[in-house]
Amino acid sequence: MLVAAILLIPKLLMRFKIPFGISAFFLGSIFAFLYQKPFYDDPIITLLSQLGITSLFLFAGMEIEIEEIAEKKTSLLKYLSKSLMVIALVSSVLFYFLGQGIQVSLIMAIALLTPSAGFILSSIKSYKLDKDQKFWIKLKSISKEIAAISVLFVALQIDAPKKLLVSTLILLGMIFILPRVFKFFLKVIAPHAPGTEVSFLVLIAFTTGILTKKLGTHYLVGAFITGIVAGQFTHFMNSDRSESILEVIASFFAMFVPFYFFKAGMILKTDMFNTEGLLIGLSFIALIIPLRLFSVDLGVKYFIDDFDDKNKTVAKALLPNLIFGLVIVSVLKNQFDVKNSILFGIILYTLVVSILPAILFENKDPVKYDTSKIQDSHS
Repeated sequence: MLVAAILLIPKLLMRFKIPFGISAFFLGSIFAFLYQKPFYDDPIITLLSQLGITSLFLFAGMEIEIEEIAEKKTSLLKYLSKSLMVIALVSSVLFYFLGQGIQVSLIMAIALLTPSAGFILSSIKSYKLDKDQKFWIKLKSISKEIAAISVLFVALQIDAPKKLLVSTLILLGMIFILPRVFKFFLKVIAPHAPGTEVSFLVLIAFTTGILTKKLGTHYLVGAFITGIVAGQFTHFMNSDRSESILEVIASFFAMFVPFYFFKAGMILKTDMFNTEGLLIGLSFIALIIPLRLFSVDLGVKYFIDDFDDKNKTVAKALLPNLIFGLVIVSVLKNQFDVKNSILFGIILYTLVVSILPAILFENKDPVKYDTSKIQDSHS
């Protein structure tokens, strides 16, 4: 019954402009409040949530087009330099005002400032945006996500230099081995097992995700790298099979990623709801949202030629940080034992900024189906 509810309820609520991640999160919160012993460590929920987050970041990685990034590298390098400066500024402010360590403050800044590319790319398809707007939203969200994942990888292990060095070497080894794994699959296995591409990609992303989690970072790091490497192979991206492969992966993560949000929702506890947490969340909303809008709009205005964005469309579309926000809340809770009030503040901010584009942007006209020819099965 629980699995059926997680699969169906978030999708049904999408008709009311509620992103499925947010509804799944609240479903997990409600379940945690109703039952004293929620299924947070249940192996089935854990496995399905891991499949969801790794397949989502596999898809996000495959969406990266190296040629596009190379073509716009000058603008993106300026933009990323500015973004890293903003992360440094915000982490310094958090360190001073919240009394957290440098490591925790840096990780919190990533949570507050990083757009969730996979969530954004799946959402903008339903908004009335032109081709140029979608192009820059995609490119900026992906580039910021690459930078954030790199910073997160370092930040999570910055207090253990030896471990960071070992993890970096293993990660470089993974990047070296993965292309050879894909070449072997495409040359030896795929010709004799047609239609197995998606299963293979999901399996590799899941495996590398588990590996990077064991290294002390997160599932998303390994899965994202797998997606980037897979995206460079013509068979997966530019063949007669590529469109169906991406569609199936998108359907796969759409089915299983609500389990990740459900599990994240079970983090919420009644003792998190206090005045301090509410004030922290409202402070984040009042200060970080204008900063992000101004920062992105400044980059669009001065670093991108031949693109006018008077309505700050790109800046508004890049607000959602649902995945990064909730991923890092779980990291802060499980690895750093951060105060509940701070966790609640991040969650409140994350939910607000992630639902704003659904309110601000006009949706495309829904597809209308002709039901006149549908007949009762008994007639």
